Amino acid sequence: MKKSVERSCQVVVIGAVLGFHCSALANGQGIPFREGEVVVATSPEALSGEVLIRYYPNSGLSVIRADKGKEADKVKQQKSKGRKAGKNYIAQHFEYPINDPLASYQWHFEKVQASSAWTISAGASITVAVLDTGLTDSNSDGIGCTTYPRDVVNDDSDPADGDGHGTHVAGTIAQRTNNAIGVAGLAYESCIMPVKVLDDSGSGSFADIAEGIYWAVNNGAKVINMSLGVNARSGIANDSIIDPALDYAAEKQVVVVAAAGNDGFRKNVSYPAIYPSVIAVGATDFNNNLASYSNKGKGLDIVAPGGNTRADANNDGYADGVLQETIIDGASGYYFFQGTSMAAPHVSAIAAILLASGKSYEDVSSAMFESALDLGNVGFDNSFGHGLVQAYDAMQWLPGGSEGDSQVCTDNDGDGYCAEEGDCDDNNAQVNPSRNEKGPRRNDGLDNNCDGLIDN
Repeated sequence: MKKSVERSCQVVVIGAVLGFHCSALANGQGIPFREGEVVVATSPEALSGEVLIRYYPNSGLSVIRADKGKEADKVKQQKSKGRKAGKNYIAQHFEYPINDPLASYQWHFEKVQASSAWTISAGASITVAVLDTGLTDSNSDGIGCTTYPRDVVNDDSDPADGDGHGTHVAGTIAQRTNNAIGVAGLAYESCIMPVKVLDDSGSGSFADIAEGIYWAVNNGAKVINMSLGVNARSGIANDSIIDPALDYAAEKQVVVVAAAGNDGFRKNVSYPAIYPSVIAVGATDFNNNLASYSNKGKGLDIVAPGGNTRADANNDGYADGVLQETIIDGASGYYFFQGTSMAAPHVSAIAAILLASGKSYEDVSSAMFESALDLGNVGFDNSFGHGLVQAYDAMQWLPGGSEGDSQVCTDNDGDGYCAEEGDCDDNNAQVNPSRNEKGPRRNDGLDNNCDGLIDN
């Protein structure tokens, strides 16, 4: 006999939206800088013979003139005098580095630092299992990569989605991106393992869910997303059928993420989200407020955008749901949904991004929790958990901070040394505190070991 399972989603379909465009970043070469300028950390009085463009008194920085194309030579000259110097690089506000025309309506991605994270990782080589109502891929946009599909409900290998919920969830994680069609996915280079554990009415048995977890783990998933659960008011926190499967996933170092549930309950989140080894995800709206439907209390770990289809706080002309492609009543389109079901795949996608960027299984949850944007009461609280998940900040997190605090590491040149920890030229892998200036580097004109001296 089946035990009823409540989907953590209030499915509110606003309808398909077509024919809009968002801005995209052009592919530039290197980091742009102001031609003819060099920044030196010293006062104008120390720069005899140089043409001063501007002095910044609070930071003690002087901008001096350099011949165009000779900026690097001027930087070396100033460094040879024991001064910190560099090109006057240009920063820009982040835009979507993608060409999907409806991505500008996916406000929820920028709430979790998507475009910043994409400059480093989009989840390549990581498989995310989506245990849900299945997946029905469209011909126009759809999921970029799928692997080891499984229909546990009907005991076959065709997890067709007759509901639309699972397809929407999978799209948030790994929708085809940069194909000039439709919308984007958060970890768009990851691969989806669609595992149908809920039937087309949105219900599924605990036995089916447990089997789905084992299937995902045994076939190479590194992350499992479960946008499903029981009513939080049921009081279920453990189960003899699913618990062993969750323990098996943890033993095999698979990150498991689940929706906190949509009961608007204050005391605790739903099962299986409440299980200790599972990351429980609540939902926020466009204004970073806790969504009224989102469960909170015991077991909540973190929050992510789940949306509010009754509001248009960003004034884009559409309800503030989470926008993704799915199939409703046999028709493919782009629909705004709301729910903790929509929040959970943001966290699963970020887990994939973190694993792809080199974070270990043990560090994924710590990186997300300790770098989250604090909301509500200061520190951890029962409404927002650790806060709103932040993809880019989580990638910058390092273990071993004071009393467990996160640390930021800027390593632009990929040499393993952080600018914050003494890498004096983080755009040149030949320069860091571990280098020496003997042999071929003796006369290269660089301060290879960051001791303040050139070729010494």
